[in-house]
Amino acid sequence: MKKIVFLAFLLISASAFSDSNLVQFNNGWIKQLPPVVPMRAGYININNSSPTVKKIVALQSTAFEKVEIHETIMADGMMKMIELDSLELPAKSLVELKPGGKHMMLITPVQPLNIGDKVELLVTFEDESTQSVMLEVKK
Repeated sequence: MKKIVFLAFLLISASAFSDSNLVQFNNGWIKQLPPVVPMRAGYININNSSPTVKKIVALQSTAFEKVEIHETIMADGMMKMIELDSLELPAKSLVELKPGGKHMMLITPVQPLNIGDKVELLVTFEDESTQSVMLEVKK
């Protein structure tokens, strides 16, 4: 009986691990701005090749005091930026965080950033799993 329980645990663990690998982050970058500007915008392509919806519920980086997900929208004839509580990744989809749409706001850098620097971002999903992603500082 112990062997059966152990094997079932291994199978569940393996499927949970492989499912987390079905979300890929590509071409992540941060817009370089003068050091006096307290915010940076970040962009990335997120490919959810999983057969299930995934939801990003938090972003963190030791390079910034705070990281948020925002969306630029047109409201009352004006462009506005709103903070999103989470970012849904539909099954088998590509979600682009890009200028003029959904994007990351990286708030208050803890040290100066230079073009070419790499910044680590920790992505937390709704199921509490995490994934580390690298962003490059660009012009």
